[in-house]
Amino acid sequence: MEIRCVVAIVRSDVLEKLEKRLGAIHIHGVTVCKVKGFGEHPNYFSDDWTTDHIKIEIFAQEANVDALIREVTAIAHTGAGGDGVVAVFPVERFFRISTSSEAMP
Repeated sequence: MEIRCVVAIVRSDVLEKLEKRLGAIHIHGVTVCKVKGFGEHPNYFSDDWTTDHIKIEIFAQEANVDALIREVTAIAHTGAGGDGVVAVFPVERFFRISTSSEAMP
């Protein structure tokens, strides 16, 4: 089974709802970081063009990726600029440090 890394950068106000929804669809491992940046819609009226967002990284089996993307986009979507982005990357190998063995997420 192929593994993918799904990376989502979303507004910080959707994090709690997103965490609950991911648990409901049996996604039990996420990494969350606070990030700053700007994309298509920088804030030109501020001295600092960046905005605060949340970056979420999830390792998932390929079969679950489409459902995961649907959940993230459904929860984070407002239709306004700055809703965020989702990217999917292939994972060449995946290891569990606790067992020193190659594993599936």
